[in-house]
Amino acid sequence: MEQNISQGPFCEPERAHLPDSGLLMLTLFFCFLLTARASANITLSPACALKTTNRSVTICTPGSSAIVSLPIHLVAGTTDSAAVSTMQASVDGKVVYQVSANRLDVYVNSLSAGAHKLSVTARDGAGSFSQSISVTVTNHAGLSNIRHIIYLVQENRSFDDYFGRLGQYRVSKGLPNDIDGVPSNVVLHNKAGQPVSPYHFQTVCSEGVPPFWDQSWNSADGGKMDGFLTTTSATTDDPSSTRPMGYYTQADLPYYYELATQFATSDRFFSSTLTQTIPNRMYLFAATSFGHVGPDSPPAGGWTQPTVFDHLDQAGISWRYYYQDNSAYLPQWSTYQRDASKMVSITKYYTDIQDEATLPSVLFIEHAAVTGYDEHPFQNVQKGAARAAQIINSLMASPSWGSSVFILTYDEGGKFYDHVVPATMVAPDNIPPMIKSGEPQGDFAHTGFRIPVIVISPWIRPHYVSHTWRDLTSILRLIEVRFHVASLTLRDANADDMTEFFDFSSPHWLTPPSLPPQPTTGACNYALESAPGY
Repeated sequence: MEQNISQGPFCEPERAHLPDSGLLMLTLFFCFLLTARASANITLSPACALKTTNRSVTICTPGSSAIVSLPIHLVAGTTDSAAVSTMQASVDGKVVYQVSANRLDVYVNSLSAGAHKLSVTARDGAGSFSQSISVTVTNHAGLSNIRHIIYLVQENRSFDDYFGRLGQYRVSKGLPNDIDGVPSNVVLHNKAGQPVSPYHFQTVCSEGVPPFWDQSWNSADGGKMDGFLTTTSATTDDPSSTRPMGYYTQADLPYYYELATQFATSDRFFSSTLTQTIPNRMYLFAATSFGHVGPDSPPAGGWTQPTVFDHLDQAGISWRYYYQDNSAYLPQWSTYQRDASKMVSITKYYTDIQDEATLPSVLFIEHAAVTGYDEHPFQNVQKGAARAAQIINSLMASPSWGSSVFILTYDEGGKFYDHVVPATMVAPDNIPPMIKSGEPQGDFAHTGFRIPVIVISPWIRPHYVSHTWRDLTSILRLIEVRFHVASLTLRDANADDMTEFFDFSSPHWLTPPSLPPQPTTGACNYALESAPGY
């Protein structure tokens, strides 16, 4: 049962006065799970596994005991054989929102820094039932210890494809398996109706899988997450179209598995929109794709929408953009016309990090698509990971390590299988998707598929796994909060700022942990990409 609310440019503020207790009013932003498009191809359940117990509430985000920024995105669903009549959200025992539906999706603002109890209560004909979690609203104390934010965004990998077996690796290191990883017992069917389950890739390169708007929305299939094979073309090496179900393990990517285990990761980090690379990189730069759903060409002089780099300029914050080969994206933006001198070769990165005093505040490292180090399908993932390891290890060995955070992530899932439903998020603006007749009627109020992320810093909470929903624009939000930079759109303005990953009580990894070398000797053979037996 879905509430029939139309959504304009942004979910209008819903204000709920608390009982006469002298407490401050809470402002909540209610964002319905869908836009007003009745024909949308996706009617997603909350992006979490609901409890199987009858008459239960599951809070999907934020994660329990999370450290969160404002506004808090609170999403919950119910499991009930009877009809749920209402759901209520409460903060510290005070009801702040109520909806006549069996799911809840709200943004909670105006909370004080410190510990709070969030509760969601559902009611059916037999009475009420609920779940509560504790969260801490950050006061950003200690964030000034981070003087440099560095991020590298690689290509086209889903969380299940790369880190679906990370939980088992954590257990081998004496840590809990608190990763929502790839389910081994799931079965999808290809176009011929053949059943295919997730399997370990026997090759460190594979042919690509089309990740465009049509294929991505149809793969999600209204939240069933079962269309990955039927939207994949057969090839000579993969005649049964099984390759979206392949995954890697620590045997293939030992550096990444250990890096994610020693530092911090998340099993609820998503690309920004349910389509391919270019629109997601638009979100990475501008917190919106301003309607674009494919690789459209920019106008003469570049896209004129403001980027995070423009806002850094306006705030007087230093930044630098490092390219590794000829695949730089910044020249497609008008920002480049003003700031071409700030785009430099990756070779300068290795010298820049040797002088912490002159290192820019924000460093973006472009992927190396032309030379094949971007981990894209068709490329050798081990060689790409080895290049990333070189970049990260150099920082760890430099004078800039103690004051930096390095974020490694991917621009989109590449339409490799992931079992988690894309998350709901605030639409960035009122610009609708530029979709063609016959294409799925999706929206920009959902993320894309889950992607891997590793957050690396001396100030990281060691061995940490976050379960709070975020997308690529949370990186922008971290930059904005740390350096007092204006937000770009409603998406990044409402994104969580990633504070949860840090512990500023002491630098736990001032001396970095020992990390294994990343091998590059795995078999790169498309003939090995199919699932066993196909």
